[in-house]
Amino acid sequence: MARAGLTAERLVQAGAEMADEIGFAHITGAALAKHFNVKQASLYSHIESFDDLKSRIARLALSEIARSAEALAGRTGKAALAALISRLCT
Repeated sequence: MARAGLTAERLVQAGAEMADEIGFAHITGAALAKHFNVKQASLYSHIESFDDLKSRIARLALSEIARSAEALAGRTGKAALAALISRLCT
């Protein structure tokens, strides 16, 4: 049975935050399980595999980069910087 509140989306978000802190290559299932106070096997109720989770985290990062690039389109200098800061703060 799935733990209440634990979803694939929450795993991806936590993994992305962990990647920001310690680097993408250093994300582990054990660390994510500890973060959610569950057994590592419980993660697999929400994802197909650890590779699946890392792929989802990478896709999230790419979508964030794409949105940042859209904010910069057609802008330079201070206007580009302001648009990027605005995008990052939302």
